[in-house]
Amino acid sequence: MTSEVSQVSLSELPMENWMAHLPSALWDTPLCYMAIPVDLTQPDMLQKLDKYMKPIIRPFVYKWAIAQESSIREQLDSGVRYCDLRIAHRPNDRSNDLYFYHGVYTTITVEMILKEIREWLDVHPKEVVILSFSHFLGLNQELHTLLVSTIKSVFDSKLCPKMECVTLRKLWSQGHQVIVSYEHHIANCHRELWFHIPYWWANKCKAEALIEEFERRKQNGRPGGFFVTGINLTEDLKYICSHPTESLKDMVMSTYPTLLSWVKQQKPGSNAGSLNIIAGDFVTESRFIPTSVKRDKLRQHETRKYRGSHDAMSYCLDITSPLLRSESDTFRLLDGVQNIVEQLTAGIRYFDLRIAHKQYDPSNELYFTHVIYTHATVVETLQTVASWLESHPKEIIILACSHFEGMDFKRHEEFIYSLKKILGSKLCPHNEAILTLRSLWTSGYQVVLSYEDQSASRHKELWPPIPYLWANKPSAEELIHYLECQKRLGRPDGFFVAGLNLTTDRCFITSHPRVSLRTLTMENWNRVKEWLEDQKPGAESTCLNIIAGDFIGPVPFCSLVIALNKKLL
Repeated sequence: MTSEVSQVSLSELPMENWMAHLPSALWDTPLCYMAIPVDLTQPDMLQKLDKYMKPIIRPFVYKWAIAQESSIREQLDSGVRYCDLRIAHRPNDRSNDLYFYHGVYTTITVEMILKEIREWLDVHPKEVVILSFSHFLGLNQELHTLLVSTIKSVFDSKLCPKMECVTLRKLWSQGHQVIVSYEHHIANCHRELWFHIPYWWANKCKAEALIEEFERRKQNGRPGGFFVTGINLTEDLKYICSHPTESLKDMVMSTYPTLLSWVKQQKPGSNAGSLNIIAGDFVTESRFIPTSVKRDKLRQHETRKYRGSHDAMSYCLDITSPLLRSESDTFRLLDGVQNIVEQLTAGIRYFDLRIAHKQYDPSNELYFTHVIYTHATVVETLQTVASWLESHPKEIIILACSHFEGMDFKRHEEFIYSLKKILGSKLCPHNEAILTLRSLWTSGYQVVLSYEDQSASRHKELWPPIPYLWANKPSAEELIHYLECQKRLGRPDGFFVAGLNLTTDRCFITSHPRVSLRTLTMENWNRVKEWLEDQKPGAESTCLNIIAGDFIGPVPFCSLVIALNKKLL
């Protein structure tokens, strides 16, 4: 895109990487003088829709959540030797029972399935399976300990401990039949638990796009040990809306001829372009497994290529179970709700992160909170952000960490250590005087991290709290009046946030029983939009910097805010 002022339309920039597409005349403008859009809310509207429209929502979610229709025994019988097992503890369940999930929970417990696998292995003593345990929604340290104990109890001597070189010959001679990958730090304490196995996931809904992504990855070389190539397609909102009568199975089966043709051309082995574990959906419904097995004949090493099932337990999903608040991003998008990557892609570059440690949680896991806790942990989310930044090296984000409910000095230090480890050299130190896109790009910095605790003073990577102008009003007119009063007092020297978010109190809620925060925001949007279009970024006393809004999905909030920067040219 050209950077000529006469040809640029800032409101039409691609939201995924709008900073990289800004005209060069803005590259030296301090970020604290620019207009930066924010999304404050991530309401899980699917939960509300499910509450009132269960007969409609449940079948819809269910048909796009099913990734395997055969039972675990049938999958093993058909040749599957790798199982993707996503573990969860149901909310409000007083028992210690664990379930599998993929959008909704399964009807069968984890222990029942593990025993079924054990029984199958007893009958097939030369077969080896790889079980990948991950996600662990709702599991605290006690439940992790119980799950590990169950795994050891069920499989006993069949569990293969971590070792350098694994061959069938070595496994057979030692009686090992199960390799357990466990995506949690508790794996460090158990020699029977292998670390996380890398999973190549293309996140595409077309076979051609998926193949193109894997060919690109193959050029960079294969991981040293086990790794999975997931030829599972992923539905997005556009695809679902344009194919309302279809299911995930319909989409997968229509593309399998192309995918299997590609699989036939692949080789196992230790070469850079070789594949290892290949995972697919509905693996017993096609020629997927025979095709993969045939590829093993080409091997010249003891490295084998395993056939795997993606979301192995989704065949027994429970359509009556509660929907997972943190799962199925596509379905949450039905109401315009956006996860962290979707917000980044939409143009958001400032995030208000309220951190908390759950009461009575013996683990050190931290969660986000806004009245209630999230299922996603802070570390998981930040790792996702770091990964996104790797793919968008010219985008800059501001993270404002605050509140820190339930955190003592030790947890602050451990959290700060995690922040540094995850974001590394992308963290911009607070001693940088004036930040511009050019200076940040030159230094390789992509993250400005504000930390609202005295712990920040001991770390040069942490910036002090960023002022937030919050009107705490339920109408556009009152909000605008407040912000205009603040503007007359002059703008802060550095970063600051102007909150366009409306707020209701008990009196308002009582007198407006049919109004939600969303409907209130939408009703006032036109007036807020009119005021926002008149604002300017810059160094003058009445200029704005970071602008925050609620429910930005249905309105052109990001493009409108970014377009304000044209006034700086």
